[in-house]
Order: sequence, then C-alpha cells, then structure tokens
Amino acid sequence: MSRCQWKNCKSNVLMDDYCPRHLKQTCSICWEKVPSTNSAKHKRLRCGHAYHLDCIINWFLHSDDCPVCRKPQKNDSIIQFKHLIETNLRRKYKEAIISLERENRMLRQIPN
Repeated sequence: MSRCQWKNCKSNVLMDDYCPRHLKQTCSICWEKVPSTNSAKHKRLRCGHAYHLDCIINWFLHSDDCPVCRKPQKNDSIIQFKHLIETNLRRKYKEAIISLERENRMLRQIPN
C-alpha cells in the first residue's frame, strides 16, 4: 500500500495519492472544495467521492446513485432511511385509499 504524498504524512493512500485527511475533492453538486472524510457536514460515499452533506441529501431525493460515477449507493444509511420512509408512506396511503373506498361504497348504498 502506498503512502500519502502530503509532506511527511505516513498515512495510507485513499485515492489520487492522498490519504483521507489530506485529500480534498470538489463537491460535484455545488463545485466547492470538500474534505474527503465523513463528518457532520461532509459525506464520503463507498465509491470514494465526497460531498457536502446537504448537497448529497438533496441529490439522493432524486437518485440513489453517486453523482460522479453513477454507482448505486443502496447500502448507504441515507438511502436506506429514504426507502424506509417511502415504504411507510406507501403503506399509509394504501390504508387511507382502502378506507376512502370503503366509505365511498357505504355512502352509495344509503338512499337519498
């Protein structure tokens, strides 16, 4: 395994010859620099691409793939949470529709 190219750093390389601490990427959503480590404000996907947390959450509203390499991120906690919410909403809407249909049928049976 190769070592980071940053001055005298002894860490292992993540990508582009730098370790996670020294590698700076550009968020491909907002085009600003972003550190390559996970934090409260930054997210590095399994494919290695890093984004601002707000940027990638907004991206994940429309897609489950990395914006750069298009690799699916189905195991990412944000994506899993999104799918859980979608499943729960579908179930609740389905129950509401069934209830409305039942009420509709009952109302049609009452003579005016």
